[in-house]
Formats: sequence, structure tokens, C-alpha cells
Amino acid sequence: MFVPVTSGPGLAPELANDALHRSDQPLFRVVLHLAPGVSQPAATAALDTVARQLKGETSGARPDDKGRRLRLISAGGVIPFTPEQRATSYVFSSILGGLVLALACANLANLLLARGSQRRKEIAIRLSVGASRFRLVRQLLTESLMLSLAGGIGGLVFAYWLLAVLVAGARNVAGQAPSEVDYHLNFHSLVFAMAIMVVAGVGFGLAPALASTRTDLASAMKEGAATPLRGYRRFGLRNFLVGGQVAASLTVLLLTTYLVTGYEKATRADPGFSPAGLYLFQLDPVRDGYSAEQSAALFDKLPDRLASSGAATLAEGVPLSDLTAIPNVRITAPNSAGEPEKVVNVVSQRIGASYFAVLGVPLVSGSELIPRDLSAKAATPAMVNQTAARELFGDEDPIGRRVREGERSYPIVGVARDIKSGYMMVKPQPTVFLPLDAFPSPTVILRGATGRDAMTEVRAQVTSIDPGLTVFNVRSMRAHLDQMNALVRMSSVFYVCLGVFGLILASIGLAGITAYAVARRRKEIGIRMALGARRAQVLSLVLKEGATLVVVGSLLGFAGAFGASRVLAYATAELARVFASGTDNPILLLGAPLLLVAIAMLACYLPARRSVRIDPLVALREE
Repeated sequence: MFVPVTSGPGLAPELANDALHRSDQPLFRVVLHLAPGVSQPAATAALDTVARQLKGETSGARPDDKGRRLRLISAGGVIPFTPEQRATSYVFSSILGGLVLALACANLANLLLARGSQRRKEIAIRLSVGASRFRLVRQLLTESLMLSLAGGIGGLVFAYWLLAVLVAGARNVAGQAPSEVDYHLNFHSLVFAMAIMVVAGVGFGLAPALASTRTDLASAMKEGAATPLRGYRRFGLRNFLVGGQVAASLTVLLLTTYLVTGYEKATRADPGFSPAGLYLFQLDPVRDGYSAEQSAALFDKLPDRLASSGAATLAEGVPLSDLTAIPNVRITAPNSAGEPEKVVNVVSQRIGASYFAVLGVPLVSGSELIPRDLSAKAATPAMVNQTAARELFGDEDPIGRRVREGERSYPIVGVARDIKSGYMMVKPQPTVFLPLDAFPSPTVILRGATGRDAMTEVRAQVTSIDPGLTVFNVRSMRAHLDQMNALVRMSSVFYVCLGVFGLILASIGLAGITAYAVARRRKEIGIRMALGARRAQVLSLVLKEGATLVVVGSLLGFAGAFGASRVLAYATAELARVFASGTDNPILLLGAPLLLVAIAMLACYLPARRSVRIDPLVALREE
């Protein structure tokens, strides 16, 4: 239902005059469609000028509005991101996706290099009978492109299935999809995937194709089937690719583990109150036929009417309803004589009487807010949390001190213990709590007795007050937190799968290069064993190359993950909080590299074990 903003409070109580002038309540979002030929920066500059003129004409303009600027944000997404936030999100996703893609492409390049070495004699024969090098490179690139397309199509099928599984899992956890978003693959993603397939197939197939066709015809024609592996002990293209795989794998593993650990730490952090026994619901008496005065009187008496079901209070919003809390007002605190005033950006929340008592949050000092006569002209009292008290007043006692928001002044009557400001935030934001007034449909928070169906009693009591009142948005605090956690769990599963997938790719690359080295050195190993080399010595000889690549790649991967996390943390405050929670775990910093080293060495050991099973007589008889 679409309601004009001029319809007035009779139809839309939130459009009442006092509500429209609330500076801390964003009621509207202005949607603008740019005219043809008008760029976003030009429109932003023009609208900013108009906005400043309007503020200058408004008598209620606040002094702190002078430093504010109007800014346009693209509305072509689920969440309106600023250009910096969107760029950071794209860069981070591109880094992870690029690293995993590099792992797969390095495997492809190593495979093509190995096949090129095995086909060295075939390519020499083709060149000797007149085939041009360009024609052979084109043939090898075609084979590389076919491999890339086949793997890419298989990846699209797997991605379609995995998305369906993740969305279904999130729906089972939260009772609904994380958000009304189409998670299926569309035409743009298919075109992008096809482009990646072509670029990867050609880009990572070109170097092996050029290396395979650059050969000495005379020596290649004279060699037998078992061509010696020249220079395998030194750093070559194959070793470079494998070392890069290990480095990229550890980078992906560490970055994804940082995120998952940070998410887990943030969601499991103590919210500051116990959600057990807490229930949430809403009433909207004005829409059920009450006048504004009758609605205010009903909410004033409602906590007492619900006392038999449990302690109740009112609030403008649900605790932990946002992933992050964004400061929405500027608070000024006058200091001692001779010192400048402190101006702090804080989160403003409207609460009812006994709010902290119902949540179970103890007070540090002072008292709770009490019901007051809204028609009185006395100063409106306020409360602050510990963080706000510390930032506004330092070590001084805030009780009795005043803070100012614009032209309005509030005396501080109480300081509450810090609780989580947002669901994904570990550190609380400075918060100022003001008495709830003129809010048409506040959230009722009830702490019911354990083992009782509190909401059934609440519905019965509301019906006894007035059968025409509608109770809606009924849920427990635990169910609310589970719903908030659904999207976080889905993201965590995605990042875990990404890290494991990168680890598997690196292990496949190491196993492949080790198996190839064993096959190429079969005759050499046979000679060594015929001369008396023990199996442990042969195994050590084969594993030495893989161990060197693992160590060098791990050091590079650790440095890459550390640098990437610092750059991303610097770019956005959200990632800074998550990485700060994940990178301070010593078990993680040591466990991830050790896990990679263990799996990588196992991947090297399995094919290397074949080297000790070589029969020297059989190997020496081979051509």
C-alpha cells in the first residue's frame, strides 16, 4: 500500500509533526533518477547546493550541519553501498576469487607443461616434416582452451548446485531466505564465467605451448621415450607455478579463516544481557482506532498490565537488530572552565522505563529513566553507556552533567554497562539513551518466567484490554538472534569451502609435480638403487624438492595474507573489526600454515612412495 507523505498522522501516525522533526529518525530516503546526459558527480554538486540553501532557510537548522555534504549512492543493489564500500567489497571478493582461479590455472599450466615434455618427440617430428611453430602453438592452445571450457562448464553446474544448497541451509536455520535476493546464476554471470574460461585457457596455455614448441630437433629425435628431466633440481617454470600455488593457497586459507574466526568471535561475543526468556512483539493502537493520546496512555499502563506474565518495557527498536550500529547524532559535552567542549558522534536510542532492568543489564551509576509528563517543559533526562561516558567526560562522574544535541540539552541521570551495539560488533559504540516519546509502534520487550508460555498469556491479556488490538511481530530474542545469524553462517560456510577448495587445489598441484618428477627420474632412481641407495634415501631425494617448494610458498603465502588483511582492514572499518578479531589468535596463525604443510607433504609423499617400488633391473632395461 502506497501512502502519500501529505496524508497526515490520521492515516500514517509516523508522519506526525513531532516525528517529522526528529533529527535522529531517518523516515525518508530520496530516490533520484538522473536525467539523460547528467553525470553522478554533477548531480551531487547541484543537489548539495540546493540542500544547503534549504538548510539555510530552515529555522531549525543545526550548527553541526555546516560540515555535512549531500552524496548520491547508487540504488542498483540490495543494500545502498557508498562507492568506497562497494569498491572494497569487489576488491576483496576479487582477491579471493583471483587466488583460487590462479590455483586452478597453475594446475592447468603444470599439466600442459608435463604433457608438452612427454610429447617432445612428437612435436619434433611434426616440426621436421614441415609443420610451422605457429600451427603447433595454435593446436596446443586449442587443447588448453577445451580443457578450460570443460572445467568451467563443470564449475557452473557445481556452483548452481552449491548456491541452492547454501540458500536451503540458511532457510532451514532462519525459517526463511537470508534476504529477498535471487541467488541463481544469471546471464551476466554466465558471460563473465565464459570470459574467464577463455582468458584462463589461452593465458595459461600459451607459456606451455611456447615452451613445448621451442625444442632442438636433432637432440629430440635421438632421445628415447624416457627423456631425462633436465634442471629439475633448480628453479624452473614448473616449480615457480607450484610455489605460487602453495603461496596462493595459504593466502586464501588465512584470509578466509580470519573472516570465519572474526565472524564467529563477533557473533558469540557476550551481548551484555541474557536472551533466555526474552520475548518481542509490537502493538499499533493508532491503526487499530486509538487516538494519539489514547495510544500514549495505553503504552504507559501496558508494562503494569503485563506484570503477571513478566517484566516488560518499551523501546524504539529491537536490541541487536542491525549488523553494525552507525552513530546518528552529535553530542556536545561542556567541559571544565578553560577547556574546549567535546563533540562525539554517538548512537541515539529511545527507550522506556526499566529498560535495562528487563534486559538484565546492571547500572554502573545513577538510576534508570522513569515515566515523565510529556507536556512538561522540564529538561529531558538521558542515560549513557560506559563508552559514551568515557569519551564525553573522561574519568569524571557523568551523573548530573549535561550533554547537548543541537539546541536541546539533557541531564545525565544514569550510566549503563556496555552491551553490544550491533550484531557483528565486538566493541560497543558510544550510545545515548533518551525517553521514548511520540513513537506510534514501539517494540515491547518482555522477560517471561522460565518454563511458561509467556506469549500466550500476553495475547490473552492484550485481548482482555481490547479485543481490537492486534499483536504482531511476535518472536523470542533467541529466534531473532538465530535469524540474524543465518546470513553470517551462510557467509562462513562459503569462506570455509573456499579455503578448503584452495587447499585441495594446491595439494593436487604438488602431487602432480611430484608424480611427474618420479616418472621422469625413473631411470635415474633405478641406477641409484642398483648402486646401493636405500629406500629412505630415495624417498628423501624425491621429497626434498617438494618440501622446498612448500616452505618457500608458505613463507610467501603468510606474507601475502598479512599484507592483504592489513590493506583491506585499512580500506573499511567493517573488515578492520573482523580481521582484528581473527588475526589475534596464535593458534590460527600457527595452525593454518602447519595444516597446509602437513597436507602438502602428504600430497608429495603419496606419489613419492612409488619411487621406492621401482625395480632397478626393469628401469635399466627401458629405452
